[in-house]
Amino acid sequence: MTETETETETETAAAPASTALPVEPAERELVLEEIAAVAGAVHDPRARALYEELAAAVAGGEVAPALTAALQRVLEMSLATGRARRLHGAQHEAALLRLFFRTPAGAALRRSAAASSRALAALAGQRIAALAVSAQAPGVFRLQLDTDRCQVTLEVSRDGVEVTGLGVEI
Repeated sequence: MTETETETETETAAAPASTALPVEPAERELVLEEIAAVAGAVHDPRARALYEELAAAVAGGEVAPALTAALQRVLEMSLATGRARRLHGAQHEAALLRLFFRTPAGAALRRSAAASSRALAALAGQRIAALAVSAQAPGVFRLQLDTDRCQVTLEVSRDGVEVTGLGVEI
């Protein structure tokens, strides 16, 4: 992945969506419960008002671009902590994941994974000589994969997977 592609994906993930995000009827009750949990833990009146506005939007079936970042945060917290699965079960967790992947942040993660998969597909048929994983920072890992013809370095973090190095015929 080039530096320009990485910057574009980062900008896309940070930018609000340009259209409202539909929330399917089957997702609404789950999302509303997660929003209520977050709002209940927030003490700042402005933040609480934001989550109340988000809840109203979800109940109405679509989330405006200005509220998408708040929805992403709620979904990320629920999914990353395991709360969604623990309280609602695997099937409902899957519904929340589908909604998350329709958000700009979720779509950016999917693009990141797809780009890394395309890069790794070029290694098909090569003999793996070495694999190494190293911790770079909390939640950030580097995977180095050496084959008989090249070396690929991937960085894996909560922001996605990125090819950070490529050496050919080393």
